Amino acid sequence: MPDPLKWTRRAVLRLAWGGIIAAGALTIEPLVKYLTSQEDHRQSPLVVYNKLLNQNSDWQDASKARVWVKRDSLGVMALVATCTHLGCEVNYHPEKKEWLCPCHGSVYDVEGRPISGPAPKTLPRVAVELQADGSLMINTAKQVGMEFRG
Repeated sequence: MPDPLKWTRRAVLRLAWGGIIAAGALTIEPLVKYLTSQEDHRQSPLVVYNKLLNQNSDWQDASKARVWVKRDSLGVMALVATCTHLGCEVNYHPEKKEWLCPCHGSVYDVEGRPISGPAPKTLPRVAVELQADGSLMINTAKQVGMEFRG
């Protein structure tokens, strides 16, 4: 009968340190990618919207900058779809006429006012200006009131 494997305390500690070093090495690449990601960094506060926007349209996604636009009888408005609780991107659900935050459950009405959840303020409205060529220039750095129309 073969001898049972004998583990010394030193062998167990060596194995544990080897596991820690291996886990650390496997974690470095994803951590560096996450820390150097430019995903949430806007290149410019100006967003151009070139699509046709009908009067009394529902909210339409303007770009990858979390900007949405809408036209009503008073003009054009734009908002940034970033939850006022912790900054998650909120999603618009046209069938419910609500904005929903997938992170912590905040719910906003069709105009971006909080209905329920931890969100303390309305979704930020930003300045929008109609250009001569018919496109919209949205300035995400300039917040405006709910009544503002471009």
